Amino acid sequence: MKKHLIIFLLLPLISFSQFTEKKIYNIKKIDKNPNIDGILNDKIWGNLDIAKDFSQLEPNNGEKEKHHQRTEVKMCYDDRNIYLGVMMYDNAPDSILTELSRRDQENKNYDEFGIWINPFNDGQIEYNFSVTAAGVQKDAKFFPSGSDNTWDAVWKSAVKINNNGWVAEFAIPFSSLRFSNDGKPWAINMGRTIRRYRSVYTWNPIDAEYLSSISLQAGLIDGIKNVNPPLRLSFMPYASVYTNIYNGETTFPYNYGMDLKYGINESFTLDMTLIPDFGQVASDAEILNLSPFEIKYEEKRQFFNEGTELFNKGENMFYSRRIQDDLINATKVSGRTKNGLGFATLNAITNQTENKPLTNYNVMIFDQTFGNNSSISMMNTNMIQNGSNKDANVTGLFARINNNSNTYTYLGELKMSQEFENETLPIMIYPAENSNNITKGFSAMLAAGKKNGKYRYDIWTSFVDDKYNPNDLGFLYVNNEINSGLYISYNQLKENKRFISSRLSSEISYESLFTDQKFVNLNLDIEGRITLKNHLTLFMSADINPYEGNDFYESRTGDFNNPVKLSKSIKVRTYISTDYRKSFAIDLSLGGKLNPLYQGYSYHWRIAPRYRINDKTSFKYILSLENKYNDIGFVTNDTLPKIIYPAENRFVFGERDVFMITNLLEGTYILNNKMDFSTKIRHYWSGVKYNQFS
Repeated sequence: MKKHLIIFLLLPLISFSQFTEKKIYNIKKIDKNPNIDGILNDKIWGNLDIAKDFSQLEPNNGEKEKHHQRTEVKMCYDDRNIYLGVMMYDNAPDSILTELSRRDQENKNYDEFGIWINPFNDGQIEYNFSVTAAGVQKDAKFFPSGSDNTWDAVWKSAVKINNNGWVAEFAIPFSSLRFSNDGKPWAINMGRTIRRYRSVYTWNPIDAEYLSSISLQAGLIDGIKNVNPPLRLSFMPYASVYTNIYNGETTFPYNYGMDLKYGINESFTLDMTLIPDFGQVASDAEILNLSPFEIKYEEKRQFFNEGTELFNKGENMFYSRRIQDDLINATKVSGRTKNGLGFATLNAITNQTENKPLTNYNVMIFDQTFGNNSSISMMNTNMIQNGSNKDANVTGLFARINNNSNTYTYLGELKMSQEFENETLPIMIYPAENSNNITKGFSAMLAAGKKNGKYRYDIWTSFVDDKYNPNDLGFLYVNNEINSGLYISYNQLKENKRFISSRLSSEISYESLFTDQKFVNLNLDIEGRITLKNHLTLFMSADINPYEGNDFYESRTGDFNNPVKLSKSIKVRTYISTDYRKSFAIDLSLGGKLNPLYQGYSYHWRIAPRYRINDKTSFKYILSLENKYNDIGFVTNDTLPKIIYPAENRFVFGERDVFMITNLLEGTYILNNKMDFSTKIRHYWSGVKYNQFS
């Protein structure tokens, strides 16, 4: 019995030989490049090997492609580009879907072909280049923690539909990739989507049981060596003029600056921006915020979105929206060596404003990769303010370890924040007697999970002490917290007689204060999602708090002695989405919540119809409404006279009704595969009605 128990406990660490059978494509170097026109009539295509025998990823994982819809790919390269010539056979060429879209846009009706390239073959970063049957380009970078769809490279492609199906040709510049010129095989996979069947095929087979390890299930491309890429250097000057009319006075402020990109070598890139103007970036949506926490907004500035995948390993240590006021310049250097050591640094200087002094921000990370998508990272963020009494520094260590079979993942992190006040500088620069006013805080997390098969789980525990504060350059909603939880899910891997796909999951989490382990909340979440044979998707969820909890932040008292009692609650939501392949589709959502302690309740609903007039023109409308009744919350702490209430007790709460309605109309007209016109009109209304105060 004891022996069996030991084997069971060690099972997650036992290694299995996984993903070892990989297809290999032997690529050749050419002297004359093919013409990228969507026609495979260049002589060079006739003398190359063929990558073929694709297999289905979804919905019927592992099923071989049909002969009349087979895919054949040929590849070659020179010192400038990797070239692909792709023939996608189709017995019904008039059924190939060719809806035009904006670049990188998903959920449109188009067939598609793409390639995923990882020059270091380490599972860390994959460069994706895809083109639709309408000729629209899509590109992105994928890494273990997510993806970057804002990344846009400069590359060539062309498509043509013929009597046998459709053709795609690619020219992918080496200047768009980061690689080591050592002649070792690169990881590569290719995928084709046949939209009318909602089916996806890949060149190297992908086992749906291991979707978290897709990058490790790529094939190999062998033969790229002795590449002498051209100089990677580009300048982008810009100028802008605005008209401001205020109080009868008209002014014309202007701005000018420049962006620079320079390839230090084939692995590292330098990016710079001087006196940038982000006036062209879409503004943030207005939101009524009654919570004690700030709203985290999406980064929309291209300079801060591009090439920041290494910084994302820092788990909110870097929140680029902190670098906001009067940015003078910013510089980034990023890349990875042939030994798998990734390095990235960002430095930015903001001008002095009425609210902030001249400030220097710095972010730096080292990331060492090794087998099976595993990595160990060290990251540092630093803020130094000229003329202020506060500087800040945060350091973090992160580890992601996968077992050899990529069935289990183990995560760990440890972070320390330092706040230097009264012009105190770090000990490494000045002696300890000059560093008396340093506030140190710590945060840590451990997690483990099973990532393959129908049944999967994650288990975690984390803490943030009451002194940890990364918010000078990072983002944290709340500190002084211990959080532990368990997540379990069932995943349907192949289409069956009733469903194309289905998923059922449950999560339980327990929260308490770090300082004295006072109870905060216990939460149970249950979700279910199914997609029927007609591609109608149904979703239902229930979020349950079975015990009364404590909110230690809503009172805004600055201590943890005045919690607001949280009600037991149950929140339910249902969601329906119809088939997007149809000209008309609609999303419907309905939900509500009960808070019996305060006789509170809320409901919300959302309707979002969309209509596609043709392959160029489409419209989408969203109407969303949410009402809360008998909601309890903070009002103010500065209205009651001191003669009535002591200063430390002067805070007022209210029982309130909260109303919110949003109307959003989006319209898109696509002129061609490179030009589009889109408009968005948003009306947002929200309000609060207080019924009583106490």
